Amino acid sequence: MSEGLDMHAFALRIAAAALALTIVLGSLFLWIGVPVLGMWIAGQVTTSSVGFLFATLGGVPVTMVATGFAIYRLNAVYEGIRPGEPHASRSRSAWNVSLSEERAGFRRQRAPRPLVDVAMTASAVTALVLLLVWFFFIAQMQLAPMG
Repeated sequence: MSEGLDMHAFALRIAAAALALTIVLGSLFLWIGVPVLGMWIAGQVTTSSVGFLFATLGGVPVTMVATGFAIYRLNAVYEGIRPGEPHASRSRSAWNVSLSEERAGFRRQRAPRPLVDVAMTASAVTALVLLLVWFFFIAQMQLAPMG
């Protein structure tokens, strides 16, 4: 019987690791893949710059919201099956934590940051750095004659 429990615990660890990887890659896709893919698709289906602008401004934010919702739903499943004691139910809102006199180190030990928060923050910073590198070092301005 203990072998069955070990296999179940092992399967839960594998599922938690797969969900964690999906959350991290989904966060990167949210901030990098969705805008790039959205602009590429808009470029393929439109013929004018105004159509491209409306398709991009309409499609990319909606897709980002849907992707973010899916990532947070995956995080809820991940928090439910990950090994160890669930911490998400005891965490406080950021404004409420700032009012407490509890030391930050003790607070982090009691309730560490959820994976989705860390993944979203790291992927957003990565996307911003890539955007700045592209803008300042790779992009070239093409001026078209007017008229």
